[in-house]
Amino acid sequence: MKNRLLVVAVTIVVAVFMTFLIVKLMPGDPVHVLANELRTTQGISEEQAVKRAITMLNYDPNKTIVEQMVQFVKGLVTGDLGTSIRFKTPVVNIIKAALPWTLFSAGLATILSYFVGTKMGLYVAWKQDKKANAITDIVSSIFGSVPDYVIGFLLVSIFAVQMGLLPSRGAYSATVDPGFSFAFIGSVLTHAILPVLSLFIVQFANWIVNMRGSAANVMNQEYIKYARARGLSNKVIRKQYVGKNASLPMITALGTTFGMLVGGAPLIENVFSYPGVGFFLNTGVAVRDIPLMQGLFFMIIMTVIVCNFIVDLLYGYIDPRLRRSHGAK
Repeated sequence: MKNRLLVVAVTIVVAVFMTFLIVKLMPGDPVHVLANELRTTQGISEEQAVKRAITMLNYDPNKTIVEQMVQFVKGLVTGDLGTSIRFKTPVVNIIKAALPWTLFSAGLATILSYFVGTKMGLYVAWKQDKKANAITDIVSSIFGSVPDYVIGFLLVSIFAVQMGLLPSRGAYSATVDPGFSFAFIGSVLTHAILPVLSLFIVQFANWIVNMRGSAANVMNQEYIKYARARGLSNKVIRKQYVGKNASLPMITALGTTFGMLVGGAPLIENVFSYPGVGFFLNTGVAVRDIPLMQGLFFMIIMTVIVCNFIVDLLYGYIDPRLRRSHGAK
């Protein structure tokens, strides 16, 4: 446990440093670039514009690198991630508003694709049918190589433009008042179908192939042969022995996948104008919104770290062999 916590602590420190470097590696002086924009749009003096830019960016180029780093860390600790240049809103507020939408859409797509994909992957591996394997290879080759935003465009053109069955933009209808009502919940679910389906299709194929390979490897192990020799039924062997053991590597992949998807799928959310983390990240990169980029990058990195740490802990409880090995040490 101590070693795990040490790795997490070191990773967080590196993440903070890398996030800080975003400003340092940007071409030009971001403070003066923003100050010129503020002076032009707001009609204020150059001195006022520079002061306001320093406050918005949480970055003062006149300070030493150590002072800049301390200022940046203080902002992270106090929850002050600066103010978005594009949206003129504190970055923390943008994250609070965007994160639930990404957790809902990306989380739902990840969970559904994981359970459906791993079940089908296990089935294909167990049957050892050449036709099923060929179909799986074709499906994974097609959907695994096509970018998610291309699938998103296809779904929009078919179901939204051509057939007019589903909405193509936003998280809910503008005619519905947000709140705990059937109308709002129904609108949210309807608007989420295409974004979730786009992510589901891309991930679904990968889960099938990965689970098929993992299950095929488990089926060649000696304990499977021993289980057959004991006269256990195929159902028990498939579920308790093959399925359970083949799922262990998948759980690690699930944690990493979910952590990355909390960062949103920038192009997917941009295609559907879905107000998640990916949409704001894409916008921030496009307009060089440094505070927004810093805040979102740091949140994404921290999410990945936390998800991997949780999966690492759960892995020991799921696999008794790891518990015994740690106990022996």
